[in-house]
Amino acid sequence: MNPNRYPLISIITVVYNCKDDLEMTIKSIIDQTYPNIEYIVIDGNSNDGTIDIIKKYQNKITYWISEPDEGIYDAMNKGIRQSTGDWINFMNAGDRFYDQNILSSLFIPAPKPSTDIIYGDTEFIYTFGKYIRKPASLTYLKESMIFCHQSSFVRTYLLKKREFNTKYKICADYDFFLFCLKEGKILQYVPSTIAIFDAREGVSSSNRITREKEFGIISEREQTIEWKIKYFKFIIYHYLKKTVEYLLPKELILKIKRWNFKRIQK
Repeated sequence: MNPNRYPLISIITVVYNCKDDLEMTIKSIIDQTYPNIEYIVIDGNSNDGTIDIIKKYQNKITYWISEPDEGIYDAMNKGIRQSTGDWINFMNAGDRFYDQNILSSLFIPAPKPSTDIIYGDTEFIYTFGKYIRKPASLTYLKESMIFCHQSSFVRTYLLKKREFNTKYKICADYDFFLFCLKEGKILQYVPSTIAIFDAREGVSSSNRITREKEFGIISEREQTIEWKIKYFKFIIYHYLKKTVEYLLPKELILKIKRWNFKRIQK
């Protein structure tokens, strides 16, 4: 198989002090059957042994660097600048491809020239189970993120032309994808599970609120009465939920989540 017959895929991994999960991510990339991959690792000056993991696989890594950054999107932008491929995917530490054939299934044959972004399903892993999350309709991208960046591939020229806006700490990827939608770029859904996202650690309370706030700002809805009411309800619900989780035994909370998870799955 001649690698040059197929698009060059730049896979970027951003990592900081994640030695326990990084190796799994690296293996999911270097074990891909697809023959034309450029692999870039951007480390944020880790001091926990992460660098040793990177060096262990450096013969499989096209480019890597370890230096301080200004956050995850600053690090992702560094990866964009080093990319020379036709497409870019971000598979950050702790995440992984669904199987070793996913790139081959997506890029052999190559996507249509008119396609700018490819996105698909994501398997979410929780303490109470796992499930495949399918993206909502593109219409909902006007309000919030509908797919995971781990399960998307973007034409490199788009990201080089408009890097992630680092003023957003949680939703700079949403800002980018919404911009592409507004610019008339072609986002193509593929009915395949592309990546696995480990959500067992969850999202911190402050990050959940920041995320909702940034969704409102980016979608230009934060000044509307409708959004303000929705945001206010979200905050009330969020803190009520946290209070209940604090008061009830952890075992009971986990049972409730498992029950609700099974209910949703039916």
